[in-house]
Amino acid sequence: MMKQIDNLYKKLISCTESSGQAVEINEQIRSKLHKMILDDLKKLRKKQHKTVYISEEYKKLDHEIRLRLLKEIQVILNEYVLARENGDLKNWKAMYGEIGHYIKNFFYYRMDEKYEAEKKALKDYKFLDEV
Repeated sequence: MMKQIDNLYKKLISCTESSGQAVEINEQIRSKLHKMILDDLKKLRKKQHKTVYISEEYKKLDHEIRLRLLKEIQVILNEYVLARENGDLKNWKAMYGEIGHYIKNFFYYRMDEKYEAEKKALKDYKFLDEV
């Protein structure tokens, strides 16, 4: 599934002028991408809830979940940069809130090699209440 997400992500930003100066987010692709990521996250979390926390499978699922969350944050950060360049930060903030939240979460989910080498897994994905 990650390959499909990456392929969609590559199509997310489009140039509207031949000079390449007018850059925008393709909203249809963004919607598809968000849906694909969220659907995949639900499936992965469901699998993870059925898996023993200290198992290798849990750690693999943890890694897959973090990859999806990072991609989602990447999309949001791309939208921020384009909104800032186009003078449309007010609409971006109305939709997403504060940029600091996404920057913090980006580093939270992007664990470094030392963390990975110790085979640690996240306990908290900062999801809203799970049912």
